[in-house]
Amino acid sequence: MVVRVKVRLKALKGEKGKTIEDIALLNAGYESKNPEMVIPVNIAEKLGLWPKLPEGTEVEDYEVAGGTKIRIHYIEDCLETQVITEDKDSEPVEVPAVILEGEKEILASDKWISAQKIVLEDVGKGIWRFRGEEKRRSEKST
Repeated sequence: MVVRVKVRLKALKGEKGKTIEDIALLNAGYESKNPEMVIPVNIAEKLGLWPKLPEGTEVEDYEVAGGTKIRIHYIEDCLETQVITEDKDSEPVEVPAVILEGEKEILASDKWISAQKIVLEDVGKGIWRFRGEEKRRSEKST
């Protein structure tokens, strides 16, 4: 099992103000310098970011686990993101959108997990909590 959380994504580019809610996979192995979020093409379309990419979009090659290189579309200052649960929403965190063709789910980087004050309690059981809280959560409880 892995840890997934319900997230709200608000477009700051593309279809500005457009908001969607979906599930994100927390990937502590996705190392980034700053908080980042990979979004699949279907999510980018819903936010008005694909196929017409916003001005200033960078195309970069990323190296993933195992040394494989993949091409991504990197859009700076693109999304306002937050975790939403049945009883609490996290503070919004602004991130670039990293559009990855072929990806099927939203992936949150290690720095995004930290910025959202998430503690991974038991990855094998999908359990997490917000830093400073005792309440243990799972994707089923969001």
